[in-house]
Parts: sequence; C-alpha cells; structure tokens
Amino acid sequence: MALQDIGTIVFLMLENRSFDHVFGYLGASGGLPVEGLRDDPAWLDAYANTFDGARYPPAKLSADMQQIDDPPHTFETIAMQIGQPAAPGGPAPMNGFVASYMQLSDPPQNPSAVMGHYDATAVPVYDFLARHYCICDHWFSALPCGTQPNRMMAMSGSSPILDNAEICLPSQDLVYDWLTAQGVSWCTYQWGNFFPFFSLMPDWLPEMVTSLALSALGGAGRFRRYTRLREAWMGTDPMPSVIFVEPEYTDGPHENPNDDHPPTGIAKGQALVADLYATLTANPQRWQSTLLIITYDEHGGIFDHVPPLPIAANAGGTAIGSTGVRVPALLISPHVAAGVPFTGALDHTSFLQLLADRFTPGKPYSPDIAPRQAALARIADALTGAGSEAVALPDSLLAELQARISASPVSAGTANSAGAAKTTAAFRNTALSVAQNHPDILAGPGWESLAAYVATL
Repeated sequence: MALQDIGTIVFLMLENRSFDHVFGYLGASGGLPVEGLRDDPAWLDAYANTFDGARYPPAKLSADMQQIDDPPHTFETIAMQIGQPAAPGGPAPMNGFVASYMQLSDPPQNPSAVMGHYDATAVPVYDFLARHYCICDHWFSALPCGTQPNRMMAMSGSSPILDNAEICLPSQDLVYDWLTAQGVSWCTYQWGNFFPFFSLMPDWLPEMVTSLALSALGGAGRFRRYTRLREAWMGTDPMPSVIFVEPEYTDGPHENPNDDHPPTGIAKGQALVADLYATLTANPQRWQSTLLIITYDEHGGIFDHVPPLPIAANAGGTAIGSTGVRVPALLISPHVAAGVPFTGALDHTSFLQLLADRFTPGKPYSPDIAPRQAALARIADALTGAGSEAVALPDSLLAELQARISASPVSAGTANSAGAAKTTAAFRNTALSVAQNHPDILAGPGWESLAAYVATL
C-alpha cells in the first residue's frame, strides 16, 4: 500500500493566494490538464468582474509585480467575492472580487490586480514541482473565512471563530494533541525569529518559547528553528513522523517575511519552497519515504473562477453552507506520478484524514471531520506506490529567482486588510506576553530581533 510507504509527512501551509492566481496559467498555456484559466476571450469575459461600470477579466501579472495591496478576506467580504447563485442550489458566480477589493479603506490604485495571475516566470519553483510531482487542482480552503478559522480547521477539524481574533485564539485540541495521543512523533520547524502560528493559543506558548530557545542552542524539542532542519535531516537520528514547517509571517513581528501574504512578494515564498525541497531531497534514503504537502490557508480575497464545494460547516456558532475558495496545493514525493494532476475534491481537513488513514487506519480522525470526508477524495489516492529518484532544481532557476528577490523591495509593513490587522494585533499581544512572562529567555541568543520589536511597543 503506497501510504504505508510514507514514513515522514511534511506539511507547509502558506498564506492568502488562490489557485487561479498561482497555477491558473497551467490550464491556459502551461500544458498541464488542470482546471485553470483559458486563453479564450469569451471565456475570460464570462468571468470578468464588474465594478463602477468597468469590466475586469482575469489577466496576467508581470513577474516583477511582487507587491499588491492586501485584499479583504473576512467572512463578510468573502461572501461578496463568491456572490449569490442565480438560482437556489446553483453555482456561485465568483463575481465580487473587485467590488470587495475596492472596499479597502485606502482603495487600490489598480483594481485589476485582484483578478491577476502569475505564470511560470513568477513561480518557477512551483512550475518545476507541478511538472515533476503532483498538483491538486481542487483543493479548497475549508471555510469561506480568513486565516485564523481556516488554520483552526486545518489543524483541528473545527473552528470556534468565524473571523480573526485580535487578542488570542480560543483553546481547543489541535493536531499536535491528536498526534501525541496516537503515539505519533511530530515537530515544527519555524523560519525566522518569531513563533509558530499557534503561539496565538496561550496553552501552547510556554512550550514554544522554551523549545525554540533550546533549539537556538542545538536542542531538539517539539518546536525548532528552521535553521536546524538540514543538519537533523542529514543526520542518522530518527526524524519525527510528521513535520510542520512554518514561514515567517507577514502579520507577525517580521524582518523578512516569506509566507506569500500580500503585500509580501511571492518570490520569497518560492525561495522558501526551493530551500525546503532541496533539504528534503538531499538525503536520498529519507526522501524515498517522504511526502511533502504544500498548500495555502485561504485565497486571501484573490480571484478564482471555481465555485466552492457545497459542504456544510459551523464556525463560531454560524452555520456555513460551503467550503472556502480554491487554493494552490502540491503533493511532492517519490510516490506520486510525475506531472499527473490529482483532480479529486480536497480541503484542509483532507490533511487530517490523511493522518488518520496513515496512523489509525479504519478510524476517523474526529467526529467533526468524518462527515465532510464523504464529499471529498483521499490524498492517499494520489500516491502510486512507485518510488523515483529526486529531480534537482536547476541552478539557473535558482539564480533567476534570487535575482528577482534582490530586485524587489522588502514588504513595506504588514498586511493592511481588516482581518490581517487583527492577526497582527494578536501576534503583538503574543510578543508582549513573552516579554512579560519569559524575560530571561527573550534576553538569550537568537531573540535579538524580537526583543528589539518589543522595545518599540
């Protein structure tokens, strides 16, 4: 069975891009059979969004256009983006992205940016991985909501909140608890000098702070610095069965974010993925039993033409009738067929179901996500069982990517939408909590940038 050949599952969730925005070009001119965009003018006009009498069809963005204004992506604005079906039970028209975009308190100068998409020039690492591994073209965010509810769904299967909270996340069991209860080893590797996303949940903060402080000194707790990953991966000691990799967040106290959350440019996320892929493939023996999953928490208010799936959910006490918008997703492993897209319907809870299929076969992950799976495919179905050698990223591709990053300015401040502002406030409160409760650790090595940030508050 192919899934039982997987010894290590690595999960990277980036921020706020839609499938069409990142991978839609593959359906038009990219030569892969994905449900993406088309070159046909009539098709493009049919999906154009109208605002103030002007039509805005999907359009290509220049690879040099790295920074775009952060679109709104709250529950209310996402409902506007998806739109109301022409008839009950019909498909959503996906026609309110520009109208939503123009609701920003500082309206964007370029309304068409929210309808934009990149191509292989802008996302060369993804283009390479899609052709050599497996792209999923029907992976949806679990809820038509923002970052925090969707990350709760991805890491627990339920969300007690409908929109982002600016104080802290309500406590509930996470996948970390599930893995521990099943006796499955796990850890996270955090890029940069701040904390994993669930530092916003106070129950986890003490262990994260202590573990990351020890990681800076060479320790191997459950929360580790990304700079320690390659050394551990190339070593002989066993690695955890599930590894979470987290970027440096635009919403957090950042120096150089690489999570893809606008206005952070997409090239930095490409560099993160390239580094992670190079690390995982550098140890051929470990690579032969590895599955790397890359996806995005939600679409970030950016256009996608495929309507959400009609899967009911409840978030924060509100009944919801569908998933969120489609997001980019890749399955990268020797055990997938090269360049063959997986077209089955998936959402973030599919990752949790994969863990159950792998580590507790025959048992559902939880009562919350079991009913959803009847309408979804299984990630395990994309695994072929046929191992293959890793394919190295071309040096020329990496050189071009680095040149683009060098030519692009660092993100000017944090994301500016209302939902993102709440997450920024929540991360700020986390930093203040660390300064108050762990001043000795904050004064230690590896925390200089965070200490400097706290000093400005």
